[in-house]
Amino acid sequence: MKGKLLNYDPEKGLFQIEACVYEGGGGQPADRIKIKGPGFYIESDEAFKEKGGTFWKVKSISGEVPKTEVEVDVVIDELWRLEVSQQHTAQHIFSALAEQLYGWPSEGFAIFEDESKIELLGADEDPEKYAQLERQVNEVILRQIPVRVYVTEEVDEKLRKHTDYEHPRIVEIEGIDKCACGGTHVTNTGYVGGFAILKVERKNTRYVRVIFAAGIRLARIAKNYIEREQKLKNLLTGDVEERVFQLLEQKKQLELEKKNLLELVKVQIAQSDEVFWRNLPLDMQSMKQIAAYCNEKGKDIVLVNQEGYFAMGGPNANMHFEAFREKGASGGGKGVITGKLTNNDK
Repeated sequence: MKGKLLNYDPEKGLFQIEACVYEGGGGQPADRIKIKGPGFYIESDEAFKEKGGTFWKVKSISGEVPKTEVEVDVVIDELWRLEVSQQHTAQHIFSALAEQLYGWPSEGFAIFEDESKIELLGADEDPEKYAQLERQVNEVILRQIPVRVYVTEEVDEKLRKHTDYEHPRIVEIEGIDKCACGGTHVTNTGYVGGFAILKVERKNTRYVRVIFAAGIRLARIAKNYIEREQKLKNLLTGDVEERVFQLLEQKKQLELEKKNLLELVKVQIAQSDEVFWRNLPLDMQSMKQIAAYCNEKGKDIVLVNQEGYFAMGGPNANMHFEAFREKGASGGGKGVITGKLTNNDK
């Protein structure tokens, strides 16, 4: 495709072009493009709009870019365009069905790198309703309904969402949706390929956020999960779910043993006026608990673990801390004092 490079700002890493590309907007990211000119090459996958027009951010560049306008070849990443178009078309289908079936209008939409979101006004979180919506979206995809895009001179009262444009660009999926939209879409619902709701979460009292993916994006998500599953199998050895369950049980047992150990420590402390223990196999949280207990009982305690971290409490805690500080220790606190010894004083 032929186009024109209008200007290039090497300091900001921005350029402007004149070409039939999608510049982003309405929740949809811009095309990913490559600009090839006489002796230079620019690649970009991000654009933003300001008063001066649309500016593209340079991702990579080579050669000498001229300071004057020059004709260029513009290459669109068609696979990315298809992926984004699949998400946007799926959103039209889902939003129309959510409003038709449950009276939930869509008030927010955005396509991200790996997923997309729709925000539904007044929606609940009934999983059966979302399962039904997911199924019906896929049924519409299966029906291979043409997706028509046209500009009209009449404001159609049957549009799903109101528009203030005098000559709006309409995206119509016959019998399903009719909405003003400036984004890119597939030409037939069958090209969406498939649709899945990934997550449903409450945004606030008014909105529910639906995270979804469609088309070739679903294949990438599946691949990532399979690779992650394989990595977990390699790390855990055996059935992943079984090993995770075993690890959780081991964690519960360790927490119980830790609790019992802390109780035994408290018993030992109760029999002593002052405690000074080093090289303990305890984490900071455990030492703080013990120090806080001693502080309440009015007993002096100084605990140092194997990594050189310490916790102290009791009437003479400040005195013990000053002795540590003289040797280069850092830390502080009120009541319970925590910190770390120097390597030489562990």
